[in-house]
Amino acid sequence: MKLFDKVKVLVSKEKYEKQDVFKGMVGTIIDAEIQFREFQVIFTDPTPFTEETMYSIKPDILCYIHIKDLEVVEESNCTDEYLLKNLPNQDIRWFCKVENGYIINLLGEKLNKIPYDYDS
Repeated sequence: MKLFDKVKVLVSKEKYEKQDVFKGMVGTIIDAEIQFREFQVIFTDPTPFTEETMYSIKPDILCYIHIKDLEVVEESNCTDEYLLKNLPNQDIRWFCKVENGYIINLLGEKLNKIPYDYDS
């Protein structure tokens, strides 16, 4: 799980619902940083923009979603090199992704000790 991956929300939580994000919604990870074990995800209304729908399309929703509450629907083709080039100060500690149950940065440092237990 990494920047620009399409992800699906697996659970309903009051924290998400207060922001109009519900189980089953699909969004895109828009930040390469993981803060408090959460990715920032943007949800956009899939309704095509037409003259008839222009007043009913919902605004985009930005929401931080816990890693364990997400499932990858479609992987992006974003490379580590691209991500590093576009990070502030090109600091490799800032970029994180989830691989094989571990949160890792470009140094290869694992931020959780037990795979799939993101709070460990």
